[in-house]
Amino acid sequence: MKALLIPQAHIIFASVGADGSASYSLKTVDDWIAGAKARGHIILEEKQLNFRIDRFGGVAHLWSLYALRSDGKAVARGINSIQAVKEAGGWRVAEIVVQAESTAAPLPAEYLP
Repeated sequence: MKALLIPQAHIIFASVGADGSASYSLKTVDDWIAGAKARGHIILEEKQLNFRIDRFGGVAHLWSLYALRSDGKAVARGINSIQAVKEAGGWRVAEIVVQAESTAAPLPAEYLP
C-alpha cells in the first residue's frame, strides 16, 4: 500500500446519515494499515465494477465503483474518488475518498456498469 501512495496521502471515509447529514473520518496510510492488521484473518475482497479517469498533465482523478465482499458475501458497494500525481517513476495516489452506498446515498446511475 505504501508503494502506491505518496507519503503524505490520506484516506477519507465519507458517509451520509439517514437524515442526510454528511460526516467523514480521516486516516493516514499507517492508520489504514493498522486497521487492516487489526481485522486479523477476516478477508475483505474489493472488486472494481466500473471506473472513469479524467487526466490533465501530471494530475489524474479516478472514479472507481466497487463491490466489497467478506467471506464470499456481499457487504457493501460504493465509490472511491482517487486523486493521483505523476512522478518520474509513474503514477502515485495522493488521496482516496471512499463513500459506501446507503439508503440516503444510493449509487448514481451514471456510475453503474
